[in-house]
Amino acid sequence: MKRLLIFTFSILLIAPSFAFAQETQDVRATVTNIVQEQTIDGQQLIIFEAIDQDGESYRVDTAQGYTKGFEYRIDEGSKVTLQVINNVDGTQTVFLADIIRTQYLFWMIGLFALITIIVGMKRGALALVGLSITLAVLFLWIMPRIIAGGDPVLTVILGGAFIMLVNMHLVHGFKKKTFVAFGGIIVGLGLVAGLAALFSYFTQLTGLAHEDASFLFFQMPEVIVPKGVLLAGMILGALGVLDDIAITQQEAVSELIEANDELDRKELFKRAMRIGRHHIASMVNTLVLAYAGAALPLFLLFYITGSVDWTGFINTEVVAEEIIRTIAGTTGLVLLVPISTWFAVLAQKR
Repeated sequence: MKRLLIFTFSILLIAPSFAFAQETQDVRATVTNIVQEQTIDGQQLIIFEAIDQDGESYRVDTAQGYTKGFEYRIDEGSKVTLQVINNVDGTQTVFLADIIRTQYLFWMIGLFALITIIVGMKRGALALVGLSITLAVLFLWIMPRIIAGGDPVLTVILGGAFIMLVNMHLVHGFKKKTFVAFGGIIVGLGLVAGLAALFSYFTQLTGLAHEDASFLFFQMPEVIVPKGVLLAGMILGALGVLDDIAITQQEAVSELIEANDELDRKELFKRAMRIGRHHIASMVNTLVLAYAGAALPLFLLFYITGSVDWTGFINTEVVAEEIIRTIAGTTGLVLLVPISTWFAVLAQKR
């Protein structure tokens, strides 16, 4: 039923374009003049003139589109993206599509890199190199492979393992304890993947709860496996924290040995686990808040309806998906604490 509704809605959106327009194009332009600007009942109404790189002028009235809730700051010189529709009668209809924010994004990225290098120094710089490798693997291998029909779960596990292998040794050095921590991460990847698959099986998640997942499946139904993409996303979301846990426990064991090398394995494990339990306490809260923050508009939407009780609310697949994402990832991370601690004890206390 949901597929039919989405398909029908898509046709209704696309049909007017075919009926009344022969060409639609996105144009980047610079605002040259603000004719009128006001906000009525929360809707931003702006009339402005703009010119594109070819010197063609456009007059835009945001009243022709839906801008309620938007708070764009448009001044003379602002860069904008316009959607220009060439109608069959020779006229043009111009809509404000978006604000061009690329320049500011680059500035923010540069600021982030600068602060990371100043505070982290050499390790901060290496972390940025590792981040570049992560993005390269993600966008140049993981995503193309999934789109080409590769198994999403296996692809993310292999790509994630490679990312961690390179990043951990790059940032923390080519040392025995780094390799042992990497071994713990491989175990953690398997735990998260297994738990995500198990929990999703019992809760019968389809992977089509979100509109973007549904449209992706409708675009490539022969290639995309919705549930596989869902599980891959769960694994990918937990990957970064796996690194944090494994390295933290390795360093905890190293510091304890350096402080007192007379500790036997049992006592060393007990003391390192005391540190790990504090990590678990903060980590669980952090992950729950991170996932809740990402899904906040969804939670608020259900909350204000008032027509569904809390059991019906959590039973909704969109909400259940976030719950399983949180539980599967967090459970795998919690189990990784004693595993990575024991690996560290065995490797360093010989």
